[in-house]
Amino acid sequence: MALSNGKPTVVEFYADWCEVCRELAPDVYKLEQQYKDSVNFVMLNVDNTKWEQELDEFGVEGIPHFAFLDKDGNEEGNVVGRLPRKYFLENVDALARGEASVPHARVVGQYSSAESRKVHQVVDPRSHV
Repeated sequence: MALSNGKPTVVEFYADWCEVCRELAPDVYKLEQQYKDSVNFVMLNVDNTKWEQELDEFGVEGIPHFAFLDKDGNEEGNVVGRLPRKYFLENVDALARGEASVPHARVVGQYSSAESRKVHQVVDPRSHV
């Protein structure tokens, strides 16, 4: 999942129907602009079946789910749901500085259940289902 440019990465699992995701989007965008030279930001829509493996790999049960990866792609921690902006800021800042860990490693706030996903399955027209 890590990008091969030697920078740490923030992976956000989200959905267009997720109210908390939409609510946090402006803050996430501001941080992305602030740290884009030192941290990668990747957004994965949970409604896209293409990301099933990543959903399992990161144990995504609620969204928004932010995974914080070091420059080698190892997960340093994650935060899920609506949390104080400073948690997110402090984690991104720790990644940018190359800290060994993030200050808020396993924090859960109010979130939308990933079970509500509106999965878009591609049906093969020849499958005769």
